[in-house]
Amino acid sequence: MIPNKWYPIEESSVVRRRPHGLQRMGLRLVLFRGQDGRLRCMRDRCPHRGVALSRGRVRGDEIECPYHGFRFDGDGRCTRMPCEGHDAHIPHGLEVDVFPVREAHGLVWLWWGAAPATGNVDALPPVPWFPELPTHTRYAAGSSMEWPTHYVRAIESNFDLHHGPFVHGNIFSRKATRVDPIEATVEGERIHLQAVLRPDDGEPGRSFGFRAQFVAPSLTLLHLTDRLVLVVADCPIDETTTWRYARYYNEIVKIPGLGKLLAWLVVRFEWDYVQRRQDLPIVRTMTPRVPVAGSDKLVRADVGTARYLQLRRRLLAEAAAEVDDLPPHVRATLPDDVSGRRSLPVVSATG
Repeated sequence: MIPNKWYPIEESSVVRRRPHGLQRMGLRLVLFRGQDGRLRCMRDRCPHRGVALSRGRVRGDEIECPYHGFRFDGDGRCTRMPCEGHDAHIPHGLEVDVFPVREAHGLVWLWWGAAPATGNVDALPPVPWFPELPTHTRYAAGSSMEWPTHYVRAIESNFDLHHGPFVHGNIFSRKATRVDPIEATVEGERIHLQAVLRPDDGEPGRSFGFRAQFVAPSLTLLHLTDRLVLVVADCPIDETTTWRYARYYNEIVKIPGLGKLLAWLVVRFEWDYVQRRQDLPIVRTMTPRVPVAGSDKLVRADVGTARYLQLRRRLLAEAAAEVDDLPPHVRATLPDDVSGRRSLPVVSATG
């Protein structure tokens, strides 16, 4: 994962007072809201005996372990050990790791990097987003699912237009197989991709325009039509599984109730049919599941994927200058040219 970035880890509406356990970034986490309504995120492990705190209860602004009733405040400090009495001395080390989180655009975001110098989450950079999207979601709907691939492969698929006629031939024209023209440019931490999927020269058939925008580390905006756009948020669960959130913005029908219903129907069609029945059987066969240098041979039509991998490599290289400031759980996920663990794929689009 790229350090010092915000990653979307869950839908805000899912997290309420009751502890909500999940796995992201290879870690077991627990989300909950205190009595004050503020969101907390901790490692889902009681330091006393290792029980999952997500099985416990929220008491005021604290979370209570279900095994022995130990309580922890929003900063992860143990405040009560019932077995030792009210006046017990809390020993050093009886703390829970706490992770900075923020809520924005209907999602919960986790800061994967160095803690803010002031200790205030508000001092961290803003979460990434797309300013051209409506600030409201009256005509939008979203849903999430787990995807059985490494998160890099999941993001790569967002740039892949030319699988359409072969995997989704009943949606795309089977004759529109050629990607031409195609252009991908990088501006800072954003990638802009424009392409046309069309029949080969001299062949009849319909063409499809395609626009995509990516902002590091894990957000993609896809323009399916001028009035139907899709935001995809990808976050690693572990090395071989990705949490994927998709939200459709419908500009076709702007009637209260009906517009949101249309967006919801499109989301259900996307997840239940396009993804599960068409993409998933193919994706499951990809090898290696975790990207390895030199395993894939990209061509000109893969220029979006190539730009993403190049951007990812640059951002990871930049992280090397700050590696000593990163907490251990972040350093542990860095590749060997940053932290000595493993190598990054180096690829480019040919042609």
